[in-house]
Amino acid sequence: MRIKSDSIAFLALMGALSALPALSTDMALPALSSIAATLQSSVASAALTLSIFMFGFALAPIAYGPLADSYGRRPVLLAGGVLYTAASLACALAPSIGVLLACRLLQGVGAGAGMVLSLTIVRDLFEGSAARACLSYVATLRIVAPMIGPTLGGWVLLAAGWRSIYGVMALGGAAVTAAVYFGLPETRPHGTVAARDLASGAPAAGVPAAGAAAGGTARLRATIGALAGVYRRVLSTPATVGNALVNALTFGCQFSYIVGSPLLVMQVLGLSAQTFGLIFALTAFGIMAASILNGRLNARGVSPHVLLGCGLALSSSTTLIFAAAVFAGFMPLWLLLPVLTLNTFSFGMIAPNASHAAVEPLPEMAGVASAVVSTMMMGTGAAAGAMVTLLYDGHSARAMAGMMLVCALAALSVYVFRVRKTQRPGAS
Repeated sequence: MRIKSDSIAFLALMGALSALPALSTDMALPALSSIAATLQSSVASAALTLSIFMFGFALAPIAYGPLADSYGRRPVLLAGGVLYTAASLACALAPSIGVLLACRLLQGVGAGAGMVLSLTIVRDLFEGSAARACLSYVATLRIVAPMIGPTLGGWVLLAAGWRSIYGVMALGGAAVTAAVYFGLPETRPHGTVAARDLASGAPAAGVPAAGAAAGGTARLRATIGALAGVYRRVLSTPATVGNALVNALTFGCQFSYIVGSPLLVMQVLGLSAQTFGLIFALTAFGIMAASILNGRLNARGVSPHVLLGCGLALSSSTTLIFAAAVFAGFMPLWLLLPVLTLNTFSFGMIAPNASHAAVEPLPEMAGVASAVVSTMMMGTGAAAGAMVTLLYDGHSARAMAGMMLVCALAALSVYVFRVRKTQRPGAS
């Protein structure tokens, strides 16, 4: 039975596809100490499983976008789902930290298909405020994963050990893959730039022709040239690059919090894994609330530029307060919880508007544009998360707060000095 694009089921499937990364990172957060003990490694090394997943997740869209534009969304989604499910099972059976890291890398590669193509599919089917509203509702559903992920992971850890957490991920991947296979029709428009150029082996606009040379080598050279031309055009579009940078840096702020939060709550503050899950859910509620509000405001015609500017102002101010408290050694929960919740709220305002603004100027190559957005976002998040674990001093949240502050202020700077120059008067 095919899922209709105007149905709750469609929103749920898009939300599930984009939720795989959050589920894959957040469920494992309470298990870092157990993983380290079982595999005879440090907690910091176990925390690298989060960043290595994100590196795989960041690299994959470089290929997924052009492939989806050339051969369709469905086959790429199905291939990514199968890889994610198989890698999750391999993680559950990993005998060492090295093997676990390798499997997490493959798991991230598989999960990348859902994130980049959910954005692409929404761009295929909707435009303007309708697309931004749809992305906000998808984000609302996606945020269920970080809200319940650590809590679910904590209870699975308590009941059956950390390996079962990866077994649950495998079940989730299999369910989403089956839903795509049985319910999602192909949405790729005919005549996309990447589809025409890559399928024919002809170079894209601005790329020198490969000539009349025959044979596989010449066709491969022409295909690579065409792909380079498509990426060159995407990366030379100021609105796409600027908004993608804002989205990526804001996600870097959020992923610094995701990676650093178990170290802060369980290692620094000494609270239990179950308590950590509850605290994490409370802060993640901020993204859900903002996504709902953002969807409604977009549906009523509020300018996305206004919403984006307000989100960035809130992100910067709350991160400054949090960093000041951490570096002063003043970290009561009554202060940290509302500040971090407001900070995650800001991400729910920024991400849908920035990501859609990055893809909207290039409808004829939406897959590649979405791939650039996802790669920049996940690469920045992975780098920020890795820095948090590498700089963690074992007794404070300074590394976490410092990276959050750097990313938030950088995102605001890009918006003020670059993105605002690309906004057309009266653009919606």
